[in-house]
Amino acid sequence: MHTEAAINPEREPSKELLDDNARKFIVKSLDDTVLNEGHIHYLLVTDWLEMGGDNEKKLAYKEYPDDNVQILLITKVTTDRGRVSQKRKISEEQYEVFLADSIRHIEKIRHELNFTQGDTQFELKYDKFKDSELCILEVDAKTDQERAAFNPEDFPGELIEVTGDMQYYGYRIGDVLGS
Repeated sequence: MHTEAAINPEREPSKELLDDNARKFIVKSLDDTVLNEGHIHYLLVTDWLEMGGDNEKKLAYKEYPDDNVQILLITKVTTDRGRVSQKRKISEEQYEVFLADSIRHIEKIRHELNFTQGDTQFELKYDKFKDSELCILEVDAKTDQERAAFNPEDFPGELIEVTGDMQYYGYRIGDVLGS
């Protein structure tokens, strides 16, 4: 297995820590107008390098409609405060080296958009998986209280909450997809 130090030992990586405690829903149906409004979308190719327990390490290759590409090395750890993500941008060359260690590969189209319900603005990530009917919606907000206030009944689509159902988290989604 390759390490970051072996690929670029002189450079101190730029890292970003983020909470990863969004609510998750299976999307049974979605009003088309949700995705017609201003939002970001891109192809997201994910390759897992480590899968185990509540922790994972993966590559995220994001290709935008304008052909811009962003590549990230992501580590997710579950702590007593929830899931925390550490993200670091890497080069195409580093990506190719890490890719040789991929143990699970998943492709999807991701849509990122904002949605307001009452006085609360939610950040949404809507994923449509390649070669599957499965669509997942992640709903996040600034605080746990705001996140909990999201009402799926007031969303323009049919949602089934799967928050906490670990088969819909990280690399485990590959088992649901059969990949």
